[in-house]
Amino acid sequence: MHMVSKKDRNKDEIWALRKILSRPNYAVLNLLLQKSPRATKELYSVLEKEFTRKTLIIALRELSLELNAIQPTHIRTSNGYGLGYRINPKLKEIIKLVQKSAKVIEGIHSP
Repeated sequence: MHMVSKKDRNKDEIWALRKILSRPNYAVLNLLLQKSPRATKELYSVLEKEFTRKTLIIALRELSLELNAIQPTHIRTSNGYGLGYRINPKLKEIIKLVQKSAKVIEGIHSP
C-alpha cells in the first residue's frame, strides 16, 4: 500500500502557482518585478506595513528555497555588501501574465 503524505495530498496541478500567489509571496514578487534586485532590509521596510516580520521571513524562505522564484544575491551598500534578492528571470513574464489575467477576470466579474 502506497502512503501519500498530507503535503502531497494537498498538491494539484497549480499548487505552485497558488503558493506563489499567496498575499505575502505575491507582494514580494510584485516589488521585485518593479525593481530587482532589492536588499532584504528594503523589502522589509516597504512591506512591514502590511505583513509581520515573521510572515515576510516565511515568504522569503518559501520563494527562495522551496519555489526558486527569487534568488539571493549580493547588493552593494554604503557599508560594503548586503544580502538581497532578485526575481527569477523565468518568472517575470509569468507574473505579468497573471496580472493581465486578473484584469480580464475582474472585467468579466464586474457588470
